[in-house]
Amino acid sequence: MPIRSERALRARRGITLMEAVVAIAIVGMTAVSALEAVGGDMRTAERAKRAIEVEALATSRLEVMNLLTDQELQSLPDSIQDGKFAAPLDEYTWKATSAPVSDQAGLYTVHVSVNWTNGSYALKTYMYRTPRLVTRR
Repeated sequence: MPIRSERALRARRGITLMEAVVAIAIVGMTAVSALEAVGGDMRTAERAKRAIEVEALATSRLEVMNLLTDQELQSLPDSIQDGKFAAPLDEYTWKATSAPVSDQAGLYTVHVSVNWTNGSYALKTYMYRTPRLVTRR
């Protein structure tokens, strides 16, 4: 049986310091990548949640405006023009405007904007109301 040298035995006893540093670096880079991916998913989920909320809030304000008469659309009541949503959505506020289209009787341009600390979401539409008939005597 050949006798192994003492040096050869020492070389095979364990991993070197360089191998340990490389292994830790690889694990660290993998962990950072995984955390970035999870963080990106969480940011995307938060943006999607906010988009759904503000779209629903703006649509609900537009539906309120859809109930207004011709006269009310000409001059919006204060409670319709702007306000703050009730809790738990009290971080959002709204502003609404209505303006007659100049060449079309009974046609209005309606804007609803939902605002929060870092942004806003706006909807624009047209609404038609049968104008009041004016009769001469």
